Amino acid sequence: MDRISLLPNDFLLHILSLIPTKDVLATSALSKRWRNLWKLVPKLQYIANHEYAEPWEFFLFVDRSLLLNTAPVLESLHFKFGWKCRDVDIGFWVGIVVRRGLRELNFEYHRFINEPIRLPQSLFTCGTLVVLKLKNISLVDVRFPVCFKLLKTLHLEYVIFLDDESPKKLLSSCPILEVFDLTRDDIDNVTSFSVMVPSLQRFIYYGTRPGSELVMNTPSLKYFRTIDHGSECMIEYLPEIVEAHVQVLCTNTDDILRSLVPLKRLLLCLPSEPEFPTGSIFHQLEHLEFYTCETLWDILMSMLQQSPKLRSLKLNEIHHDCFVSRDPMVHWEEPSSPETLKFVLETFEWRNYRGWKKERDLARFILKHSRRLKIATFSPPDTTQLRTEFRTTFGMKYRMLTELARLPRGSTECELVFG
Repeated sequence: MDRISLLPNDFLLHILSLIPTKDVLATSALSKRWRNLWKLVPKLQYIANHEYAEPWEFFLFVDRSLLLNTAPVLESLHFKFGWKCRDVDIGFWVGIVVRRGLRELNFEYHRFINEPIRLPQSLFTCGTLVVLKLKNISLVDVRFPVCFKLLKTLHLEYVIFLDDESPKKLLSSCPILEVFDLTRDDIDNVTSFSVMVPSLQRFIYYGTRPGSELVMNTPSLKYFRTIDHGSECMIEYLPEIVEAHVQVLCTNTDDILRSLVPLKRLLLCLPSEPEFPTGSIFHQLEHLEFYTCETLWDILMSMLQQSPKLRSLKLNEIHHDCFVSRDPMVHWEEPSSPETLKFVLETFEWRNYRGWKKERDLARFILKHSRRLKIATFSPPDTTQLRTEFRTTFGMKYRMLTELARLPRGSTECELVFG
């Protein structure tokens, strides 16, 4: 007998839980030891792909394997479809797993081939679910109230609602929700998306719909990430916030920053004319990553002035169109040196540094006034995918390194790294 067959059932079931159910079923032909083991696997994965000649073959396989599964607890079920499914099939499968006390459901429906699918009402009264992930699903016909008393993690990607009230009703039915990951569709029927969840600790939001609104009241939130190119954000003060990644194009940036004052780590990418909140001091901020897409040096200086504990500063550029644009140099008036640079900052990193005059001016300012700086790292852009005339040549890199090495440094211990 092979060695793997000598392992205890718990080990084998864990291994089988990591692979698609179709492959799990194939192990039943290995030997008598494996004949019925597949029926006890607590995690099922159904992925519709080219291995099935016709959709009905896949649907029949799901029917039979679900009915024959005898695991004491059905821990998770993952559906990934590229074909159109009938409501009756979806209802049959969901009905089986709800009765089995399912803890995690991941339902992915291909967005660009099919219309959003509807799920049966029985799913929304499943009191055992702890994790629910839905992609390209319509909740238009869901009858409220629903009940997710144990749900802690909710992912909604391209989900369609009936109106503005539907998300409120859904989230209010999750009394202990801790993680919410939301990717909105441009046509999700929601103008103002409200997230009023006292227990929420982690929230990730992706939005592109112009003219929409995100309203947040999440007093327990510790981590917030948003990439939003269309919504206005109305965020109540976040007393427990520790880390935030904010990439927005909205106009009320001062309100957003004011709500994030208690945090320790911040990634910030702002529109061309942002507002900085007057009087706000980031007392706990230790790590700042600032995106230089619009060369917003004044906003950066304001952040440095208002962050007395900042030990690490990272500048970055993520938009490739900025790599090929011309030097946006206009004369930059150096401000007075922030106390943060004089007495606190220890680490400075600049990714996608191009050596433009305005960038050199800022680099000179930071290196000159940072008296406790231990290391300063500069990395040129990785422009291998751009046209030849825009690539960073060896000669250009040597010139940037030479210029940086000549800049005055306020710290005698500062190590300059380039590459």
